[in-house]
Amino acid sequence: MGGYLYIKRIMTKITEKKIKESYNSSNLKSSTYDTETKELIVEFKKGGKYSYTDVPLQTIIALRRAPSKGGYFSKNIAKIFKYKKIS
Repeated sequence: MGGYLYIKRIMTKITEKKIKESYNSSNLKSSTYDTETKELIVEFKKGGKYSYTDVPLQTIIALRRAPSKGGYFSKNIAKIFKYKKIS
């Protein structure tokens, strides 16, 4: 994919198709984001894995930078985007 994305004057270069992240959060365990399909897969610490569709890349970058990952996820992803349980 390659390319640059500017958010709040901070430059991030995206070079991979998938962005994988592990979290130090009381709720979130990990996530994988597909930059081509805009699918976000989130695994929770208490179990369960969910797929969220049509999530913009800017939202994923903001999640990665948020001081509270669980808080950001709950407010800006879980209550906004369509999802389905996958395991």
